[in-house]
Amino acid sequence: MTAVVGLLLLGQVMLGQDVTAAAEAAGVDPILLAGAVVSTGMPPHDYLLMTGELKSPAPALNAAVERRLDCISWHESRDEPLATNPRSKAAGLFQFLGSTWAGTPQGRAGLSPYDPVAARQAARWMVAQGRVREWDVVRLGMC
Repeated sequence: MTAVVGLLLLGQVMLGQDVTAAAEAAGVDPILLAGAVVSTGMPPHDYLLMTGELKSPAPALNAAVERRLDCISWHESRDEPLATNPRSKAAGLFQFLGSTWAGTPQGRAGLSPYDPVAARQAARWMVAQGRVREWDVVRLGMC
């Protein structure tokens, strides 16, 4: 009797919720996902996010911030990821000082300021933290 009820519930979940679409998006077996949904009581999408089988979409980038970052990287390094200031030792696209870089999530993770992706993420983080005026080109009104 319990097995029959379980199969009926499994059928209801598969018919009542978008298990197939969620399973396809995550690349998982829809039958296994349906079983997890029945046992947890969670919607399929939420379950897949919780287990890491489905990644949350990246937040949309702010076009104005991205333009400002383009301006900063141009003025700081002429968009040269390997640029180094011989006097200050500032490094990378955004000319991070070692102490500034070390305080960013990317620096704490051991990434390099010469990595253009990490440097841009760190610069975005600084903007989000209200630290955009640490770049002279911003304080001077150039970006």
